[in-house]
Amino acid sequence: MGTIEIILHVGTCLLIVAAFVMVGHVLFGIRLAPEPQVNRRIALALGIEDRDTLFETPIVKHALVVGLVAAQRFPLFRDRVRQDLEASGNPNGYSVEEYLALCLLSGVASMVAASLLFAPGFGVWAFAVAGFMLAVGVWAPVLSLSASAGNRTRKIARKLPYTLDLIALMMQAGATFTEAIDTVIHDEPEDEFNQELMLVQREIGFGTTRSAALRNMAERIPLESLRSVVGAINQSEALGTPLSTILKNQAAMLRNLRSVAAEEAAAKASLRILLPSMVIMVAVILVIFSPIILALFRGGSVLG
Repeated sequence: MGTIEIILHVGTCLLIVAAFVMVGHVLFGIRLAPEPQVNRRIALALGIEDRDTLFETPIVKHALVVGLVAAQRFPLFRDRVRQDLEASGNPNGYSVEEYLALCLLSGVASMVAASLLFAPGFGVWAFAVAGFMLAVGVWAPVLSLSASAGNRTRKIARKLPYTLDLIALMMQAGATFTEAIDTVIHDEPEDEFNQELMLVQREIGFGTTRSAALRNMAERIPLESLRSVVGAINQSEALGTPLSTILKNQAAMLRNLRSVAAEEAAAKASLRILLPSMVIMVAVILVIFSPIILALFRGGSVLG
């Protein structure tokens, strides 16, 4: 390693350390309240079992305070993280600030690792590598959360018509809407859509109206079909239309839409497979006729 590379490496490390010192000075200059966040205090007051995450680990929870303070001032991804946390079910009970703090700490860890590993070899490009790894470290947890939310939303979309039919059948047998939902939840409590219905029942138990609780569910799950169902249920409640009939019609409509989507996907798949099929066909023709083509180019006999 030459003198210039050593100087660049040492300078890069010093700048990174100085940046951390300045950031730490700014962050720790803010006085923090020692009590937990509001959502944690409400959970403890209701007697809900405490979480088991990094924020409860005695070794690292004090270090995560820095990430929480930084997350309170971090303007990016807030709406996306909030929506994805709600759509994913948020099994760990993270607040937006807590998840953003984990994203920021992941980015800082990636940047430090990249600086220590690649700074000697990249020289002046070490800053670019460190910045790139910082972005990757922050963005990776956001993408992971979005993937989890999308997977859960697709499961809810697949289960929605079946659940609507089941609720409609029970209502036709004499059950009320609330009793039918309770039966569905009791039958399969681990199902994602049933968990959302459980939240609806709890909101109603706390005094929220049924229409408002259903609208909150539609806001949590970014699914157009669910919004349509909730709108139809609230409209039937306002107009006095039999709810069981509305639910059966909505289930039939969702199945028709799924059939149309499947047909469109099949048509697109046939078009997408056309190009690989053509490439394979050309490759087979070349393999079969390549001796003849080579013989013709060399001026020899095709049979000989």
